[in-house]
Amino acid sequence: MLIVLSLLTFFIPPAGGQENTISPDTGVQDLYLFMGWKDLVELYTREETSDERLDGYVRLSPDGEDIELEGVRFRGSSSRELPKKSFSIRFNESQEFLFGSDDMNLKATYTDPTMMRERLSMDLFHVLGQPAPRTKYFDLYINGVYEGLYVHVERVDGDLLASNGLNPAGTLVADDFRGNFGLPGVDRLSVFGYPIEEQDDPEAFLAETMDSRGEPDWGAVRDLVAWVYRTPAGPEFEEGFVERFDEENFIDWLAIHYLIGDVDSFGDDYWLYLDTGDPDAEWKVIPWDKDLTFGSHTRRSATVNDYFGYESAIASGWDNDLVEKFLDTPGLRERLNLRMAFLMDGVFTEDYYAGQIDVHKEAIGERLNITPGEDAFVLHPQNHHGDLGYLAYHTEAVLDFVRLRYRFIERAITPGSGEPYTASVEIPAEPEGSTVSFTDPGGWVIATFEVSEVTEPGTITATVNGTPENPGIDRRWEFDAGDADVSGELTLYYRNDVESCCFPIENWFVSDAAVRDDRYSQWDLRIVWESESGNRTALATYVNPYSNKASADVSLQGTTRFEVVLPDR
Repeated sequence: MLIVLSLLTFFIPPAGGQENTISPDTGVQDLYLFMGWKDLVELYTREETSDERLDGYVRLSPDGEDIELEGVRFRGSSSRELPKKSFSIRFNESQEFLFGSDDMNLKATYTDPTMMRERLSMDLFHVLGQPAPRTKYFDLYINGVYEGLYVHVERVDGDLLASNGLNPAGTLVADDFRGNFGLPGVDRLSVFGYPIEEQDDPEAFLAETMDSRGEPDWGAVRDLVAWVYRTPAGPEFEEGFVERFDEENFIDWLAIHYLIGDVDSFGDDYWLYLDTGDPDAEWKVIPWDKDLTFGSHTRRSATVNDYFGYESAIASGWDNDLVEKFLDTPGLRERLNLRMAFLMDGVFTEDYYAGQIDVHKEAIGERLNITPGEDAFVLHPQNHHGDLGYLAYHTEAVLDFVRLRYRFIERAITPGSGEPYTASVEIPAEPEGSTVSFTDPGGWVIATFEVSEVTEPGTITATVNGTPENPGIDRRWEFDAGDADVSGELTLYYRNDVESCCFPIENWFVSDAAVRDDRYSQWDLRIVWESESGNRTALATYVNPYSNKASADVSLQGTTRFEVVLPDR
């Protein structure tokens, strides 16, 4: 019981709201980068993997003071291949507008049509008092031309450690086996699970294959890697884990990753820190790179897409035995489950995210609708890959992800039984204004129902079955209300997914396009209601294809059926 209470009280936000949940810099700051044309052409035409820095200088306003640079280059790994480039800008001196750092990581976030995911994610760690990079919006101008809204993400280094009350001279390393895969001796994507003690010089091998800052204690890293490799999941692993790790930090790190669906995080997207000057110190984890979250991830080996998914498993990945053995140890997994339940219910609620999104929307304004012209986007196509003018739909998809992801996690914590695509909910006598979710045993939300009126309470069962032909979405939703009689807004969720690393590959739409193709558009979908007598009525329908849903006002009584159709089918 004491363990449970301590887990639930890692951090409880202050009463009266979430005053301190956003990074201090909520506005957008101008950044004017000037480069000679020869250097600029070289930057955009040379090999994208080049890390050689080129000359330039920066101003914070068109006529402001010149700020000298050590140099400019592109940053990122796969993101360098995208048409809107991310930048690493190094200054000769530390800069107050960069939280006192001399390094600037300007992330293009081209894969994110909200351009909020990175900031939303990092702020979650700050809310819980865990170390994480600070973030800040910038409008980037290159030689006087607007080239996009960017997110600066604070570099994980000694400055970040110091700002979080940690020893800036401590050991700071990152698992970079993923980036070194294929080098002699590197045959996996994570150092955790590697037989490090079989190396002739384990510490030199780690120094070669892991990223680091400062002067790490490679002996301490070796000992950690060796312990993970030789220790099986279970009581022995639990005991050793508690001895070696800051348990609250690690569980919060893991819980947030599962809440936001970051399936890209267990390879090279985190740092490990140890205050090696303190004999009683424990390892901490610091997050990195959060653009592929809230449902955004690869489909058909590309990250630039509008596919939606929330059903990524609560599992390990990238060969990371540290995370896998943690999850396979019942005592640790139970503490993680308790923490996720608490955070979903009492801290990172739907209202929390809605409030944060409103703050970011106000800061961003109309920037995401800027189109190319003489004064904008000469080097880049636009701010993000998606259709312009749909920010409200894109941000709604983030909120839909949270709602649906939480139902999926709840089912993972408390497994259900029964048939796939079948779910029942109890409608009480006075639930007006509440929303109930029809969640099947696998965690898939068949539908949600926002109750506006209850004539008769009762249990309603929903089932989804195939249709003889594809009218748009090739499924039929059937609701058996029994003695219940309720009215409200019904939202039907459909599958529309293709080849993917992390989500079920199942598509119910007549096309496998994420939103539309040359013939079919999900924007045209309409809900058709079929009564018990067989009468069919097309309903006024709201559609958001970015979250694969269609909504309409309905009454549920007796047996009712619904299809989601295209007008010409």
